Amino acid sequence: MSPRRSAGVTLPEVLVALGLGLALLLVMATLHARILQVSVTSSRAADAQDTLRIALAVLEYELSHAGYWGLVPEATRIAGRSADAAPLAITVSGDCGPRWTIDLDRVVEAWSGGWPLACAPFGGVPPTSALLVLRRVDTRATAPDGGVLQLYADPWGGRLAAAGEPAVPGEEVRDLVARAYYVSPRSTGDPARPSLRRKTLQRGPRIVDEEVVPGIAALDIAFGVDTDPPGSPGHGMPNRFVTPEAASGTIVAVRLRLTTDDEARLSLLRTIPLRNAEAP
Repeated sequence: MSPRRSAGVTLPEVLVALGLGLALLLVMATLHARILQVSVTSSRAADAQDTLRIALAVLEYELSHAGYWGLVPEATRIAGRSADAAPLAITVSGDCGPRWTIDLDRVVEAWSGGWPLACAPFGGVPPTSALLVLRRVDTRATAPDGGVLQLYADPWGGRLAAAGEPAVPGEEVRDLVARAYYVSPRSTGDPARPSLRRKTLQRGPRIVDEEVVPGIAALDIAFGVDTDPPGSPGHGMPNRFVTPEAASGTIVAVRLRLTTDDEARLSLLRTIPLRNAEAP
């Protein structure tokens, strides 16, 4: 009588099963890594897009209100500005140049690169990044406040003051806004990451450097120039876009391109009309 065969599996069968299991685990691990990589890439792309939208929203708001003087229709009617016969005698701590803050006739200024201002940038400035300067008053009226550079205005004209004196009947008071936007190679929270920053007028009065949003690697600016004479069909619309240094004539729009610091180097291009004032 032949002996009974032992129940179980042979060694080759075990080895084959182990090999198939390891291959399946390798496939699952590779697939999991791919899914994680796609998820991280998608998350970074979403973060970069959010960064672009936030930065663009800030700059678009500023440009759309550049040259806004409340009740005063134009800067030439404001006494005490830099170009006035009697400029306001006031010291602005950290100002970006002589009477830079009160140079209200220049509602929008820009440079393709470099740093022409007297105030020092935070962490230096990339040579390829542009600089954008805007001036206006706040969109909300306020009360007189000592130490704040303000515009007292009625429909016929206005005056700059910072002593907090009471407004006369018929005057409204608005805080002056003067800002310079630029890209720094450093962020406040991460020295290795670039950021969009601005020099901005605050209480004192003084100029303060503050971060707008990290992750912006470049800011490019072009001016839309209108060369059509008043009354012509194209008047008020840009005929061409040029670098700020090459602009001549009336500037009616600003074209911005923002670029992020992520691997994809996402960018966003937007043309913004100057609604409140035509830049000289």
